Amino acid sequence: KYGVNSKEIQDTYLRLDLDLERLLNNLDKSVGAGEYTLFLTADHGAIDVAAYLKDQKIPADYMDWAKINNEFSQFLKFTYGTTDLVKNFSNNQFFLDHQLVKSLDLDLRQVQETLAKELLNYKGIDQTYTAYQMWQNQYTEGLPSVLQNGYNQKRSGDILVVLAPGTVTSMTVSTHGSPQIYDTHVPLLFYGKGIKRGSTSKRTEIPDIAPTLASLLGIAFPNGTTGTPIVDVLDQ
Repeated sequence: KYGVNSKEIQDTYLRLDLDLERLLNNLDKSVGAGEYTLFLTADHGAIDVAAYLKDQKIPADYMDWAKINNEFSQFLKFTYGTTDLVKNFSNNQFFLDHQLVKSLDLDLRQVQETLAKELLNYKGIDQTYTAYQMWQNQYTEGLPSVLQNGYNQKRSGDILVVLAPGTVTSMTVSTHGSPQIYDTHVPLLFYGKGIKRGSTSKRTEIPDIAPTLASLLGIAFPNGTTGTPIVDVLDQ
């Protein structure tokens, strides 16, 4: 609701600091000072409000979803004779009605590609990817890799949309769920027993947390672990 540099956010962090103080004091009393380990991170970052960025001559804008929805609906009607092919739009993903696609004797892959290509014409949309691309390719870098890491074959959409950098989806909120660096770059703090004093600028990912703690405890990695221990934080 407020910009990342707003007084309201500053106040939030001051209050968070007091909450952390109470937590650590309680752990010191209940577990013992220096006898526990904890970590703190966030689910996503944020960007300055678009209006502020525009004032600073930095490329940024708001998405006009009403206009996009109107134009996209017209394209669907003109191309396929119906607007019902799209069942839902959520988390920057379009979900198609597969049964309707089949009943109209359409090729699902072709429909995905046609709609993905059309969406690239709309202001604020930077990239699009289809479910077939997520299935058939192995992306190892860049935004496609980030999208693929979050793609679920059973639950994700048919068309994935990446907004242009600096593009905000609402006039009243910041970003959430964007693959851009300002949304994916967050702090990761380790504190306590077995943690080495210092800092690192090396790329670190959320899946690295579990194996790091497992290494610290000297236990097997959890089932399904894909990350690697962050050796820079371990005092071993």
